[in-house]
Amino acid sequence: MKKMLMMMVAVLIVLCSCQQGSVPAAKMTNEELEKALAPLFEKIGALKEDDPEAESKMLSLAKEFVEQNENAAGVYVVRALLSQLMPKEELMELVESKDFLKNDSTIMEAKESWKVQLATDKGAMFKDFEAEYNGKITKLSEYVGKGKYVLVDFWASWCGPCRMEIPNIIDVYNKYKGDQFEVLGVATWDDPDDTQKAMKELGIDYPQMLNAQKAGSEAYGIEGIPEIILFAPDGTIVARGLRGEGIEKAVKEALGKG
Repeated sequence: MKKMLMMMVAVLIVLCSCQQGSVPAAKMTNEELEKALAPLFEKIGALKEDDPEAESKMLSLAKEFVEQNENAAGVYVVRALLSQLMPKEELMELVESKDFLKNDSTIMEAKESWKVQLATDKGAMFKDFEAEYNGKITKLSEYVGKGKYVLVDFWASWCGPCRMEIPNIIDVYNKYKGDQFEVLGVATWDDPDDTQKAMKELGIDYPQMLNAQKAGSEAYGIEGIPEIILFAPDGTIVARGLRGEGIEKAVKEALGKG
């Protein structure tokens, strides 16, 4: 199983990823939600990390839980877990098949992001956006589509999972930066002063789009960060949702070094 999935499950009850707002637990208190989710977490926690089928087993457990819990806990698992594991087409089919999901306000909001994600998935051309800071406007198109592979990290200073991925990104940047490869950070939902402080703390020296706020997340349907996307030299999307060891693997393969 991918390490990022194990990490995600460990923190799911608190915050699956750094989201713009938490997943509402309509008609359930936090205590009730935690109690309802506990059996699922116990089953997932029992999966062996070296099991090649662990990810598919996790998916099956989550889908089974949703079938048996047509309530706020089921909504939570769809938003926080199935949205990470299922292809978006299948996810939307699941939502449309169940009234308790289809009529949930948070699911309806999420569907709009899922549609954008589908439109900006592998093979799609990049969508440009801009950020303004200290009177200067920076555009994604200043980096992407300029003849290099570009790894773009949508992150924030306050996001724990984002900070955990930074060393992986720095390592990839130091190994492969040059005429063929660049890294760009996009400060998402963050105060520019906090972003710059975190950059110093974490030793980030690759380019940044400061004060992007919602611009990038809306362009790419990003619900939670970090969201790490690799773009090809012509601006098409090579891969998105990269984490951990998968970051370098995608870059190496793209550069023909794998």
